[in-house]
Amino acid sequence: MRRGALVSFGIAWRYLLLVRRMPSVFLPSLIMPLFILVTTAGAFAGIARLPQFEGVDYLAFTVPLATIMGAGFAGINSGMTLARDIEGGFADRLVVSPAPRVVLIAGPLIAACVRSLFTTTVVMIAALIGGIDLPSALGLAVIYLMAMGFSAATAGWSMGVALRARTIQAAPLMQVVVFLAVFTSVAYAPRDLLEGWLRTIADVNPVTWLLETSREAVLETVTWGGFWPGALSALGLVLALGLWALTGLRSIGNH
Repeated sequence: MRRGALVSFGIAWRYLLLVRRMPSVFLPSLIMPLFILVTTAGAFAGIARLPQFEGVDYLAFTVPLATIMGAGFAGINSGMTLARDIEGGFADRLVVSPAPRVVLIAGPLIAACVRSLFTTTVVMIAALIGGIDLPSALGLAVIYLMAMGFSAATAGWSMGVALRARTIQAAPLMQVVVFLAVFTSVAYAPRDLLEGWLRTIADVNPVTWLLETSREAVLETVTWGGFWPGALSALGLVLALGLWALTGLRSIGNH
């Protein structure tokens, strides 16, 4: 276990170093949430006048969407990097080493969580510059926790795809599922404003609870009733998609 932990942290550090060595891999995950924050807050500011928003500034309403999307890109990056490692043979070299195979999952997952801390911080700084009020210390902790949970979940999804497809060409599949999961939730409006099939999907979409928990932390005071659905949703996503990634390990070394 000690050897596996050391190797996992070593792989995570290697993934983090790619931020400096290959900025083209990381920059989209940083620019995209900022782009969403600015464009969404500007384009949809008018709907914040509806009574369901209760006078909330739409920029503040958009902050959780931007942090969650940044975390999602951090997870996708881990899957894409793993796919490159599989194509380049690095994953096969790890398989024949004394380290357990699970480090192929644990290392990128740790790296995704650390990257989400950075992207969330950048989004929060941009939002503060835009004029939102700084959440409480507990509120900030919840915002970061929701982002880390989603980054771990999307890393599990993306790594599972990478392990099965064994090629970076599977990157669009990694991305489109994450986009669909986010944009069929309460990404742009509260539940009360959603109608038809979108409301039906949003009611059962786990990302809805992540966003609502994070929004409570930004806009109001954190309560247990508002926190536990998001925490439970994050835990369920991490466990389910972590299992998806773990079962994909069976394909490593069998080709």
